[in-house]
Order: sequence, then structure tokens, then C-alpha cells
Amino acid sequence: MIFTRTNSKEHGLAAIEMMVILPILLLLLCAIFEVGRIFMHYTMLNKALQNGARYAVIDVYGTDRASLIADNSEIKNMVVFGNKTGTSNNQNMESILPGLSASNISVDDSSANYVTVSANYAYAPIFTSVPIIGGVFSLNMNASSIMRVSP
Repeated sequence: MIFTRTNSKEHGLAAIEMMVILPILLLLLCAIFEVGRIFMHYTMLNKALQNGARYAVIDVYGTDRASLIADNSEIKNMVVFGNKTGTSNNQNMESILPGLSASNISVDDSSANYVTVSANYAYAPIFTSVPIIGGVFSLNMNASSIMRVSP
């Protein structure tokens, strides 16, 4: 095997290249992590709204007619906490999504055949500021779910 000698001027060049590339790679990794977390929260919000709309049209016991929907506060509790009583599985009364409350949820049953449950959720990012741009990262998520009321 023949070993060649490298030029003595190239010592430490890999360390300098690593110093230049590492911040860019870390920023890219953080961005990928944050985008994945955004999709996860948006999916959880959609699933919670679907559960609330489904609960609105299925749990109609105690209403005057079968075409009416369940109580609005119970629908909102179903979206926020995952059950109609408004209690969480843990002692801290945490919602399904951090920062989601009943005031973020709206229930619209003005249409005769459909009920719409919608939410406006302020996403709270882990990385609150963008280092290169210098701005603050904030995102409002709007989602809704529509279910048909039984005839």
C-alpha cells in the first residue's frame, strides 16, 4: 500500500467545514422536527373535532326530538378533554392539546340537516423564534368537522 502525504496547509480543514455546516444542519433538523409536530397537532385537532361532531349527532338522549343535537357544553368538553364531563385522565385538567379550551370551539347547528364543530387553535411551537430571520414563529390552526343529523 502506498500512503501519500497530505499537504501541511490542509490540517484542520475538516473542522472548519464542520463549523460552517453544523449550524445549517441543526437548523434544518429543528425545522423538520417542528413541521412534524405541527402536522401531529393538526391531526389531533381534526380527530378531536370529528369526535365532537360524532358525539353531537349520536348522543341525543334527553332532547325534544331526534333531530336535535347534544348539549353544546358536552360537545365542547368532548373536543377539548375527550369526554362529555370535562374531566381529564390526570389531575391537572389538561386538554388533549396544550392551550385548547372550550372558548376555542364553536358549534353551529343552524342548518337543518348538519352540525358543524369548528376550532381556532393557537399552535405553541417549541422553537419560538427563528434564529436567522429573527422573527417570532406563531401559527393559528383552523379546522372544522361536519356531520349529518339523523332525519
